[in-house]
Amino acid sequence: MKFEVIGWTHYEDDTYPIHRGDYGAVDLAVEEAVRAGGYRFGGDTHQGGETCTPVLNDGTRVLYSFREWGYVMAEALSLYTDNGLNYMEWYMDIEKTLIEGVELVLPPAGVDRSRIKKRAELAETFSLHVSPAVFAAVAAGKKTVEICTKEEELERLCKGDFLLYVCGEKQCRVKVKMAESFASFDALFMMSEEISESERRHRRALVQSALYEGCSPEALYEALKARYPKGNSELYSVQAITFGRIPEKGEKA
Repeated sequence: MKFEVIGWTHYEDDTYPIHRGDYGAVDLAVEEAVRAGGYRFGGDTHQGGETCTPVLNDGTRVLYSFREWGYVMAEALSLYTDNGLNYMEWYMDIEKTLIEGVELVLPPAGVDRSRIKKRAELAETFSLHVSPAVFAAVAAGKKTVEICTKEEELERLCKGDFLLYVCGEKQCRVKVKMAESFASFDALFMMSEEISESERRHRRALVQSALYEGCSPEALYEALKARYPKGNSELYSVQAITFGRIPEKGEKA
């Protein structure tokens, strides 16, 4: 989705409904706005400031926890350490202002409502060059695939976007109906007694609906570990994409 930040408001401004989902695409839009504006403020100011909650061009406002905002700022400002992103740098800014004397940079007030669009107008098409076997499966009606968004530069891929599968001269266009993150190995495979039966079924369906159809959970676990050796940190970029094929002209749906 072509999300953009079109202004800033306060955390409780219900003029703009809360944005749900679309985390990767939304984070990218907010990070770009932070970089472009040179903004510097923490999660506490994001929630308490009068002009520190971003509003997107679909007319929604984006709410983060302190930690989530810290990650957004760390990504926007490339605050990396040997252990990964330093989200604690902007988890809160009260210490930075009181102790370190850092001057915060806050966005200006106001939202350009003339830039609000319907969600369908923000949809994008992403091309995937695939093997003949994968293309044949999609063209024949396969409805779910596993995609690593970092590998394919598909961070903006959301429900309502389109995938164009390409194999040589052949093309097949599909519309994304759901994009669900794999989250972590533990979330997928730790089938403890505390998990409800419906959640257990959901997790098994999620992991078995990817490119490893027919695998047992144990075999799939080993396959994913081999494919994503960095573990959970890498799996955050993996999604199960459910889609519907778009019929060619003259073809029945």
